Amino acid sequence: MSKLELILNDSIKSFNKKAVSEIRSGIFYAKGNEKKVNVTTNQIKNALKKICPNSKTKIIAKDMLEHFDDLEKRIPFCSSPGSFRSAWKFRSKILNKFDADTLVQEGAQLIPNNKNLRLFSAIQQGVELGKNQRLVSFLRHSEGNYDDDLDDEGRFEYQPPSDATGMLRYRWCQFLSQNLQIPFIVIAVMWFEYRINDTSNLVFVASPAKIIESNDLSNLNQSLSNPLKLKLITRTEAYNAINLLRSLHETDLEIETRIELDESLAREYAFDRINSVSKGKKIKRWAQKKGLDCPGTLCNHIKFDQLDSRKIAFGHIISQQWIRSFTFLLDKKDHPDNLYLTCQSCNSSLGDKFPDVSLRKEIEKRGTIGDWLRKYEKSLREN
Repeated sequence: MSKLELILNDSIKSFNKKAVSEIRSGIFYAKGNEKKVNVTTNQIKNALKKICPNSKTKIIAKDMLEHFDDLEKRIPFCSSPGSFRSAWKFRSKILNKFDADTLVQEGAQLIPNNKNLRLFSAIQQGVELGKNQRLVSFLRHSEGNYDDDLDDEGRFEYQPPSDATGMLRYRWCQFLSQNLQIPFIVIAVMWFEYRINDTSNLVFVASPAKIIESNDLSNLNQSLSNPLKLKLITRTEAYNAINLLRSLHETDLEIETRIELDESLAREYAFDRINSVSKGKKIKRWAQKKGLDCPGTLCNHIKFDQLDSRKIAFGHIISQQWIRSFTFLLDKKDHPDNLYLTCQSCNSSLGDKFPDVSLRKEIEKRGTIGDWLRKYEKSLREN
């Protein structure tokens, strides 16, 4: 069983149990249109059988991978978040040639209407679903509908469906994102009138987005009818999330799979930014206060608080010399995920060799600098 299947198996059981125990029969109001939705326990149980049935882990994993494989094929047609935000703020369903040119210069891709692709077809259905209707794929935005607010960081809300299954599907997508620790990706799309010729008079602008804020999962009865909270992201971020999902499926359970570290944070804590400077000293002091020890065996796992700061080093998992031989890795050489804290003696003894299996396990157990940033960024900055 892959790591993806293991996490999915636990998630399916947990979500089924949580939904049945927390959601009570009654009237719910779909926020936005305030439509009354009658929800019963039987409807929730039937919805669970459709979205995430128990004992169907392998099928759900297969559907999920196919779902994101299909989504990935649409990402090259997506625009930049900035240009999508500009298109959103036009507050008009009609583009003129000057509007269109402005959007393109900002990074938009204007896609003509294509009846063979539902993403780029003028369909009234707001939410498009993926394989076996388990997950959300596309969200169509129409100016003037629901909450039209898209903030400067690209965050927005999308109206909840007016049925029990649709509402529960929103929460399932959130729950998956939280449990897999991978951003759940959808594509947001809007269309405009723009006459190209006598038969083509619509163009589409799309952007990848990810689900954010899963703190409303604490009580599904209270959050069932909530909208989806989303944030526009770049194509690169979307590809990274999908690749991370694939790596979970292909990875042995003993190997840690990591969420992509924020790019600005990765640059801030790159090797040349933390080696022999105050930022690096803060990391060392933090490790000393936490009672952490060296992953190496030459020093017999000496505790960092027994060493002077100058005797503590930042080691490279893949050595600097090896990376120079494989130039496609050069931009990852000093990435925090390739760095770990070690004593100077163990670091020197390793030289240009790769850590052996035993040392890699010890590094995994303690964490890389990137792992620490994901979990303890605030503490690392305060030391």
